[in-house]
Formats: sequence, C-alpha cells, structure tokens
Amino acid sequence: MERSRRQRPNPSSSSSSSTRSQSYRRFPSNPTQNSKSPSTNRDAPGLAKPRRAGQEDRDVDDPSNRPLLVGTCPFMCPAGERAQRERLRDLAVFERLDGNPRKTSSDLAVKKFCRTISIRDVQASDMRPLPVLEDTLDYLLSLSDSTEYPFQVVHDFIFDRTRSIRQDLSMQNIVNDKAIYMYEKMGESLSLWFRHVPIPIIKSKEMCFARRILRFFRIGNYKRFLLSAAAEASYLQYCIIEPYISEVRALALSCINNGGYKLHPYPLAHLCKLLMMKESDLVSFCNACGLETNTDEAGNKLLPTKQTTFCCPKGGFQSCSFSGLQPLER
Repeated sequence: MERSRRQRPNPSSSSSSSTRSQSYRRFPSNPTQNSKSPSTNRDAPGLAKPRRAGQEDRDVDDPSNRPLLVGTCPFMCPAGERAQRERLRDLAVFERLDGNPRKTSSDLAVKKFCRTISIRDVQASDMRPLPVLEDTLDYLLSLSDSTEYPFQVVHDFIFDRTRSIRQDLSMQNIVNDKAIYMYEKMGESLSLWFRHVPIPIIKSKEMCFARRILRFFRIGNYKRFLLSAAAEASYLQYCIIEPYISEVRALALSCINNGGYKLHPYPLAHLCKLLMMKESDLVSFCNACGLETNTDEAGNKLLPTKQTTFCCPKGGFQSCSFSGLQPLER
C-alpha cells in the first residue's frame, strides 16, 4: 500500500511537464529560423514599418535623428548672407564699413538670427564651427561696453546675434563643455546690466511688462505674447513691440501649419481670434507667408495645414491691424 502510494504519479507535475514539452514543440527556440512566417520578423531588411503622415518630418526634426552637420563657415557671417544684406541695406551700425549702409566686411558682419530656419534647408557652408562661434561671441561681448551708441542699440544687436550663435550650436548638436561655457557667458552680459538698475525701476509696472513680454518672445509662446500685448501694453509700448508682432504671428502660423491634421483644415475664424487680426488681413498674411487659403461649401474660410510652402517674406511683413488695440491705434 505504501509502495503503491509512493509510485503514484503526480498529475500536476505530469501535466505541467507535458505542457512544457508541447510549448517547446509549438514555439521554436530560435524564431528567426521560422521561414514560413516572415511577417513576424520586424527586423528583416526587406520589410519596413508603416509610417503615419507627417512622421518623416518629425523624425528629421528630432535631435536624435538629425544627420550630422558640421559647419565649415570660417567667418562670423556666411558670404552669401553678407552679400544679400549689402544689397538690401540690412546692416546694423556695428557692421557698416566706414559708416556705409551698403558695405561691410568679414570682420564686421555677424550672422543674423532666423526663426524659421530648418536643418533640411541648411548647408555646411552656412554653419559656423565651434571655434568660429567662440570668436564671434567674444567679439559681441566686447561691444557691450560701447558708449558710442545708446544701450538699446547695443543690446538689440548683441541679443539677436547671440541668438544666432545658440541656433548654430543647436543645429550642429554641439553639447560639450565649451558650449555650456558659451551659454553661461550669454546670460551674464544682461544680468550684469540689471545689477546696476535701481530696485524701484526693476519692480516698476513698465519693467515687469517688458521682461515678461521679452520672456514670451524668447520661448516662442505666441499666445501669451499677443494676449499680454493686448491687455497690458500702453501706446508707447505697443509702438516698441509692433515690429515683433508680425514675427510672432508668423511663428504661430508655422506651428499651426506644421502641427495641424491634414484632413482637418484650420478655420480662419479661430485663427483670427488667436492672432488678433481681421480676416482680410489674415488672408493676406497667410499668402505673404506662402500659404494658401480656401472656402468650404458653407462659405467658411479655411487654412489647409501641412503645406510645405511656408516661408517668411524676404521684403519683411506689411503692417497689419491688431484687434486688441483699436483704441490705441486710433
């Protein structure tokens, strides 16, 4: 009786071992050897995973997927941009040779910041390598103590050109210790100036508005920029920031065009409220940026998204109304 009890097989162990053996027979240890089901092999060289619409553009813009770009421009400003700006008389006072607004040199011209630039449209000859960027930053910071021109003129020039330096660093994916040191030097110059400003001025309503609107402009928060300008700007402040409103609107238009769903055009009525523009001005603004608009069956005007023709007009933007400031404009 005892012997028979000891020799009785364990049904659970028997079934589990049977299950394991069946599973081993059902699933081969090396799935790559299963040639009858190639669809399960996702890493096969002849097969590609399907991509959603717009995914290729996002992959290119992803820093981890960007092609390696190493700048070869030996000057502070690429030769092509320098010649174009000479033709357009687009030279800052620090860049003019002997005061001539149509003449500059490689020792004076500094590359301007361009918000809508894309790495897909950039050549290596337009990018400055790290040593050239370091020399350019040293040159710009040497101008911060200039007394020949007002502080606003000096600050605007240094602010724009250092933005261009940061852009070149980012597009070449330069993230070493030298780049970090350059970023630190570009915060310091403005901070040193603020230390000499009296506390009542720093805390004044006008200064707080100026710093807030500048922060929105720097980080590209177009909605807060426009809302703050409409709600808080005085007439004088509006006159000062007016040249930047069109640039912020172009940024918003670019974001909506690139981020929208192709099958769902963006209603111009909503876009008018966002950008605080009249519909007629908005249509002209879209066309100036290379975007087309259309009208649906109900008569509503729409902006088709995912258009690849977006660009900022070379001749600059025309002045458009700002619906939040009609009383000030009158």
